Amino acid sequence: MSLNSATQLTIDFTPGLTERHASLLDCVRQGAYSHRNPLKTIAADMDMSQSELSRKLANNPDDPRRLSVGDLEKYIDATGDTTPIYWLIEKYLQDDTVKQKQAMAALTKALPDLLALLKSAQGAA
Repeated sequence: MSLNSATQLTIDFTPGLTERHASLLDCVRQGAYSHRNPLKTIAADMDMSQSELSRKLANNPDDPRRLSVGDLEKYIDATGDTTPIYWLIEKYLQDDTVKQKQAMAALTKALPDLLALLKSAQGAA
């Protein structure tokens, strides 16, 4: 069975997640600690203790507890925070056209400041 659609899914997200978070775990950690619900509530909704969730988020190389893919699914269900999904999209699914459009938008935004700096530098010379 094939699914033919007249429209294509378009995902719009704020770029910069991969600059703000070095890893997917960093993204989840920031979301968990800044969520409106306390870590204790999030952990309970994930069927684990607060200390267990805290240990998994700490990513201590000497601790065998790690955040699993199943834990990630439970985290998203518990918090409604889809930021980790967007982090993965930004890291792995952006094509060159999207990157070029983002670079052009950033350049357009920065151009007035660059021109003012150039004018100021020329006046100082």
